[in-house]
Amino acid sequence: MISVEQHIVDEILVENAKRMKALRAEFDPITGQDAPGERFLLTIPDFAIPVQYAPIEMKEMPLVQSIMMAGSIKKYLKTTTDFDDCKEKPTVDDITRILLQLRFAEDFPMWAFYEIRIEDKQTGVMVPFKLNNPQIIVFLECERLRKAGLPINIIICKARQWGGSTFCIFYQMWIGLYRAIKHSFAVCAQTKPVAGNITKMLMRAMETYDAWSLGLPVNERLEIVRDNTSGEFVIRDSHGKQVTRSTIRIGSVENPDALRGYSGEGAHFSEAGVWKDTPEKRPADLIRSIAGGILLQANSMQVIESTPKGAGNFFHAEYMRAKNDKSTYRAIFIGWWQIPHDTLKIDNLEEFVEWLVSHKDEDFPSGNWLDSGKYYWRLWEMGATLEGINWYRHTRKGVDDFADMASEAPSDDIEAFQYSGTKVFSLESIDELKKGCCDPKWKGELYAKDVKGADALEGIHFDNITNGRLWVWAKPDLTIKVAHRYLVAVDVGGRSKKADWSVIRVFDRFPMIFGGKPTLVAEQRYHTDHDLLAYDAARIAKWYDNALLVIESNTLETRDQERDIDGNMTEYILDTIADIYDNLYARKASAEQIKQGIPKRWGFHTNTSTKPQIIAHLIGCLRDQLWVERSEYCCTELALYQKNEKGQFGAPPGEGMHDDVLMCTAIALWICYCDMELPVIIKKKPTRKKSIDSNSASHI
Repeated sequence: MISVEQHIVDEILVENAKRMKALRAEFDPITGQDAPGERFLLTIPDFAIPVQYAPIEMKEMPLVQSIMMAGSIKKYLKTTTDFDDCKEKPTVDDITRILLQLRFAEDFPMWAFYEIRIEDKQTGVMVPFKLNNPQIIVFLECERLRKAGLPINIIICKARQWGGSTFCIFYQMWIGLYRAIKHSFAVCAQTKPVAGNITKMLMRAMETYDAWSLGLPVNERLEIVRDNTSGEFVIRDSHGKQVTRSTIRIGSVENPDALRGYSGEGAHFSEAGVWKDTPEKRPADLIRSIAGGILLQANSMQVIESTPKGAGNFFHAEYMRAKNDKSTYRAIFIGWWQIPHDTLKIDNLEEFVEWLVSHKDEDFPSGNWLDSGKYYWRLWEMGATLEGINWYRHTRKGVDDFADMASEAPSDDIEAFQYSGTKVFSLESIDELKKGCCDPKWKGELYAKDVKGADALEGIHFDNITNGRLWVWAKPDLTIKVAHRYLVAVDVGGRSKKADWSVIRVFDRFPMIFGGKPTLVAEQRYHTDHDLLAYDAARIAKWYDNALLVIESNTLETRDQERDIDGNMTEYILDTIADIYDNLYARKASAEQIKQGIPKRWGFHTNTSTKPQIIAHLIGCLRDQLWVERSEYCCTELALYQKNEKGQFGAPPGEGMHDDVLMCTAIALWICYCDMELPVIIKKKPTRKKSIDSNSASHI
């Protein structure tokens, strides 16, 4: 084992202590010390909690300000005129309860601990509900959306057993009690027993709930009961009176009729990843049906949460849409390393750190562990604790297939949707590639005198548009003339929303002059007709200093030759733009083809021979970090790409799974390194001055 310098060991141990403290969620929910959210120190000597760290929102409340100025509740009551019109002046206890109500309305972690009791899974005893680390992560995102006045729509891809449903359901109840005039929500689980457990959890929590916190008499008792008329669960007092307009409806995928036609302010879809499609019931339809009855407004809330169960299902498709900002939901991932119970004690931390660091560059398993040293180091860089990595090592030994481990205990949201197919690209190399990813500087459209035809490349100009399809990281650099600088690659898709995407990617090869790497500078990913795609690509290539334009041609050559909307045959599209664009890539012809006068074959042809070739080349380019990537979505496609049992390369099967950006990149890098001259700076020829000698003027 390689010797590790002591200062490196010490730094890791200090960082690990910080991570363990956060993992254990070491905060006081009653005083608010170290609790999540922005807070301020509030000192009231005769309050039930004399020193507290209250939510910052309470600082501007008139009652709180008055008590702070007075110095205590008693002094406030002696000097205030706020209650002169009341028959009875409030007591210190009355003001104490009012202050607690105000804090309950602003401080969910404190309310949950003070008012809600849940069953401890290990002991079966009812205990106060204190947020754990992953619950805090979700809570902070919910609060960010709520305080911004946005719908609280989230989709959670998660490892198992940390109380995700528990948090989300009680958070919706809290909104209904304190934040909204009415917040009714529906809870949908996979089976009736699971739905029944949720009902039981809510009922038991209400058994010890303080009625005074809702403005009711101190000795009043509350309960959650099912209304026989509506079928919804309501909160009632001991006299049978409903104390809030908010209701809860609970159902299951097995019995969707109880939820159809629902109209409320929220919904919770539990373990949606395991919901199965049947001829009569499609989970996606049920979710959309319920969600359709919920207005997108402040304090509305929809949650889709699940452990991942492979790719290609509704949950995976919706999560990926959310992750790529193409959904009304916000994507949240909770990995096993963020869960406090997924840790295992280490007898000698220093020895463990030395082992971890000394094996961090190894691509193969060390000893009897099932994953490489590089993978374990990746977990540390991801944010895992040393105790978490130790837990993972030992747990992994009981799971033969990596995809099964990733399904139950995913480290990130790429692993979460792993199929049983063999991974093609190294996750560690993808992590390194991601370091160059960033948002584009501009989004817009490229225009010319005409969309098609002879003027399609005349008067080209770029307009910034918020929802523009062309994403640009660097505009064309024309300050110096460089031959073979820009390369534009095109992967051809379809025009329908469910078809493959058409992708145009632009690479700047200028750094290669100095031993550097080609860099992605622009990308357009969309659905369009093939002829419009070809003209768009030619326009982009023209804008980037007459770049070499490489269009993947097998789609155009082999797909059914149907006419497009203008009546053109797609097989002639490349010939058409060849007439107006003079730097179009053509496949090399054999000597026999040249002899026979066979015309040029435009484009790069992807087939059973060339595809393994360019994928193998892409594997090497990724391993050696031979290009600068800007789009994180490309990294996602690389991470999910697989080789199936038949030896075929491709994205995992299922809705929303694509490899179009990856293939476009593979073609571009193959041409860039294997079939294109190195870029070269073109020096301007010196201007020769005309001689004043008339006899020599004719020679100039």
